[in-house]
Amino acid sequence: MGHSRWTLILVGILVFAMGLAVMLDALGVFPGSETRMNAPRWVVLVVASLFLMSAVYVLLIAAVGEAMARAFGSVLGIALFVGLAATVHWIAFGAGDRSDCSGGVSAIGIGFSGSVPDLECRAAFGYGALLMDFIFLRGAAWWVARRYSENRAARVLEKVSEWGIGLMLLPLVLLLAGLTKGKDAVTRLAGRFRPKSAGDKPPPAP
Repeated sequence: MGHSRWTLILVGILVFAMGLAVMLDALGVFPGSETRMNAPRWVVLVVASLFLMSAVYVLLIAAVGEAMARAFGSVLGIALFVGLAATVHWIAFGAGDRSDCSGGVSAIGIGFSGSVPDLECRAAFGYGALLMDFIFLRGAAWWVARRYSENRAARVLEKVSEWGIGLMLLPLVLLLAGLTKGKDAVTRLAGRFRPKSAGDKPPPAP
């Protein structure tokens, strides 16, 4: 057995142990689990199950190879997306206070992080939830179109999801473009005020 396979087995066992510990804690097996949970049990169980499924996939790759484990990998991909979407939707729209969120911003070499108020936390995760909804809608439209090529509903879903994804990504694209241009402007401005060294001076005329 090669070193890479042993590495996969070790990683799979560690991830499985982490997911199992979280799942048992959510089920109340360990004392004091109520004080450690900042989310409903179903959210913790969903996250723990994603760890377990990921670990099983890694162990399958080590045991039978990636080609043989591909079918389970497809199921795992869908499960990961649905599980993450459920968690993000709960953070954005579920009951309870979200004032314990933390976040940060970094741009042009300057960054800061700290606690985020309830409304801002819900808004950020709500944005992600809506984007995941449009991605899921696009996947559903693709699945229907593959089986019913002339289905009008599938074409409508495709257009709605594509426009939705585009509109959701537009602010990020504009922000990234603005930050890139701002960083270039700061670099050019700093270059103007930087004192010229001997290497920057043109060579003397012959």
